[in-house]
Amino acid sequence: MRRLVDILFEEAVPGDAPPEKQVHLFDFDDTLGVTTNANAVMVYRDGKPVHKSKAEVEAWMKSMGVGTNALLDPGIVAIPEKDGAFSAYVSSAGLAKIQSQIPKERQFATGFKMPTGASGEDEVLVDYTPSSSTDVAATKPIASTIDKLKKANASGAKTAVVTARTAGGEVEDIHGKKLTATNAKDMEDFLTKQGAKPNAGVFGVSGGNKGEKIKNQFVDQAAQKPEEVHFYDDLSKNTVDVEQNMAGKIPAELHIYGPGEFAHDEADPNRPDKSFDPSGEAEAGKKPAENSGRRYSLDPILERWSRLAGIKS
Repeated sequence: MRRLVDILFEEAVPGDAPPEKQVHLFDFDDTLGVTTNANAVMVYRDGKPVHKSKAEVEAWMKSMGVGTNALLDPGIVAIPEKDGAFSAYVSSAGLAKIQSQIPKERQFATGFKMPTGASGEDEVLVDYTPSSSTDVAATKPIASTIDKLKKANASGAKTAVVTARTAGGEVEDIHGKKLTATNAKDMEDFLTKQGAKPNAGVFGVSGGNKGEKIKNQFVDQAAQKPEEVHFYDDLSKNTVDVEQNMAGKIPAELHIYGPGEFAHDEADPNRPDKSFDPSGEAEAGKKPAENSGRRYSLDPILERWSRLAGIKS
């Protein structure tokens, strides 16, 4: 027999706010769909590219704990426009591991500010343009998160995709060539085919801070302030950014799903890994079945008491 307390508190949080006061924000790569996208990484020191051979790049990657299995086509190649120095094209997971070890102020993106050499230490230049478009036909849907997006849409909640890719507009690659990014359209097309088009669109941060983007776009500038913000992402870098920029800094509950591979049940879109109330008090690692220390909404509890007492159906 189920315990009375379990019946009373089931699903009280997260999700007890009215749907129209909930915002659900999804990463795309390896969260909603499995994709293969490369990002070019070039190491600078004293303002100049460092690596002059494939072997030097491989040794550096090894020192960062990134194996050659993280390399994607075209692999490690010389860039004539960068004095013939070598760059590695790595997976999003490989890039995330590299970025986790380099301070943010020493990370740069092509088309924006270049490494200055002011730090006297290694800096990295990242070219995100190989992922300036999304191959809709080759992307494999992740059923659990797409189902969660569908349910959020159906309930009347606000939904959006916040991707580290550039959503649209002109971008510049590591060769200095101008390209047009089409990710917003591509991702919307993919999700529309899945019956899960986000009702608030696709937003790109181009390798920037997702926490800052979400707080600004979906809380600070929102006409109606949300009571709950739900964030889904497979990468630790992004969940950390959201936690640091939003936990206790917004007038709403924050629920973070991830990090971990949603496609392999390492992360569950129905059970947050971390939850924070507006004061910033955390329930790190708590799952919904563990009620200790959680904040509950009074109205749902009263409704359950009344239902059990036979007052309400």
